[in-house]
Amino acid sequence: MTTNFGTVNFEGKELTLTSDAVITGRQLQSSNNYNDVEVGEKFEFEMSSSATDKDNNEVTVYWMFTDIKGEDEKESLDMFDYDVVNRVERA
Repeated sequence: MTTNFGTVNFEGKELTLTSDAVITGRQLQSSNNYNDVEVGEKFEFEMSSSATDKDNNEVTVYWMFTDIKGEDEKESLDMFDYDVVNRVERA
């Protein structure tokens, strides 16, 4: 059974996602990482998903998101806009 994770476009190319997006846990160079900010301050995090291009090449899709720590923090990762891809790397 194949699960439909959707598609995204990056630099004019359509990519078919083959897994759920997950938080990468990569330590970002900015000082806006979740553990470095106080409640009410913005933080950044990165998510990624496996995907394939039209030629069936495997790639990894990355997104960068910003949220506010604490009370205004989004309740679910589904609430972010996955249409804006940050970068794509060959697997």
